[in-house]
Amino acid sequence: MFNNLKQHTMEEKMELDRKVPLKQDIDYIFLFKGYTIMVLKNGTNEVVDLPLCTMEQLLTDLPFFRIHRSFLVNLRRVRELEIQKDKLLIRMRGHELPVARRRRRQLLQLLGTVN
Repeated sequence: MFNNLKQHTMEEKMELDRKVPLKQDIDYIFLFKGYTIMVLKNGTNEVVDLPLCTMEQLLTDLPFFRIHRSFLVNLRRVRELEIQKDKLLIRMRGHELPVARRRRRQLLQLLGTVN
C-alpha cells in the first residue's frame, strides 16, 4: 500500500521535544520568512528547525489543525472566531489568524467536537 507519511527521524522528534517538552503548551505555529515559529501559552515564541508539514505530522496525537498554508492551530486554545468581510479569522493572543476558505467548514465541525 501507499505510505505518503514521511517516517520522522529521531532527530526531528528530539528537536520538537527539546523546544517544547509539553506539546499541549503550543497555542499555534506559523511560517514567517521561511522560519517555523511556535507561539506558546506562556507568550513566548520558539523557532524550530522543522518544516510546518513535519510539525503537523509530529503533532497528530493532539488536536492541531492546519487552518491555512502558513498556520497550524491547537484547537483547544481557540476561544474566538471573527468574520470580517467574508473572511473567517481566529483571534489568539491579540493576533488575527486567517482561515483558508477551503478549511472553514472542517474547522467549524472540529471546533464543535473539541472544546
